[in-house]
Amino acid sequence: MAKATKLIIPIIILLTLFACKSKPKAENTADLGTDTKQPSYEEPQAESKPSVLQSFKYSWTASDEMPNIVIIIDDFGNSAGQLLEDFADLPSEIVFAILPDLPHSKTAANIGSQKGHEIIIHIPMEAENSNISPGQRFISKNAAEGEIEDLIEDFYNQIPMAIAANNHMGSATTANLDTMNRILKVLKNNGLFFIDSATTAQSAVYTAGIEQGILTARRDIFLDVPDVSDETLAEKINSLGKYKGRKEPIIIISHCHNRDKLVAMQKFITQIEGMGLRIVSLRDAFPNVVL
Repeated sequence: MAKATKLIIPIIILLTLFACKSKPKAENTADLGTDTKQPSYEEPQAESKPSVLQSFKYSWTASDEMPNIVIIIDDFGNSAGQLLEDFADLPSEIVFAILPDLPHSKTAANIGSQKGHEIIIHIPMEAENSNISPGQRFISKNAAEGEIEDLIEDFYNQIPMAIAANNHMGSATTANLDTMNRILKVLKNNGLFFIDSATTAQSAVYTAGIEQGILTARRDIFLDVPDVSDETLAEKINSLGKYKGRKEPIIIISHCHNRDKLVAMQKFITQIEGMGLRIVSLRDAFPNVVL
């Protein structure tokens, strides 16, 4: 009976994936914190009234083809050792997002880069209605231009191989259009683009990206929220069918907090590759932007 169940589950996932035809809605979940403490959880900020900000725009085709998949693993920097080495042994297309200012930030960036992983800066930003600090140094929602420039350039000096950035927590900061304009201006000057971790429905990232003339992308799925059970993984795989026909890649974020998350990532990769889906690097996903 157990063997039969194992055979049936992948078949159900395949049928659900390729039968689904609806376009995606934003996944309303939040970022998690660092890997040596209980992961922080930022309650997603719902939109109470129609936003004056533009939402992310996607292009669609009439085909049933699945888009490529970009996978980002957040929160590297708190630990080194075997767990980091094992994460680095994942396929080289997987992107490492490194938190600056941590004991092993440079080690994680160097090991990830040596194993062929693209590196991005996981920039700590202020959360809305949260008693959890994003770190000792972070970009607040009303940060001045000079403060933002100093922080980002220092973070970049710590992680000089970075090709982009995304936000750690940050629902308050990413909802502030003036602040996001300042952040994206500095990133652009350093040759970096930005991936919105989408911790708020009121994000100003897309609008600021247009105003600054810089590429921005948006997280579609948090793989390890609310947990990394097989049931949750199956649900996430089923949800991929929503993106059929979209030209832009599906962007998936997970975290490096423990070995359970590594095992879940390995299972996820094995499953989707067995279904014929393609994991790509940021360079392959955005060839006109990433050199």
